[in-house]
Amino acid sequence: MAESGTGIVVGLCALSAAVLLVAVHYWRETIRRRKLMQMDHRDCWEVMRPRR
Repeated sequence: MAESGTGIVVGLCALSAAVLLVAVHYWRETIRRRKLMQMDHRDCWEVMRPRR
């Protein structure tokens, strides 16, 4: 019985770590998407284009 209890505890720790990693990944992707929407890409191309 002790071995099965240990397995359950280890499994729950691994599952909670995986849930935490997925939540952090989703949060960072949301922030990245928000920052990309705020960028004005037209200004980047105007600055990089050589002037004559």
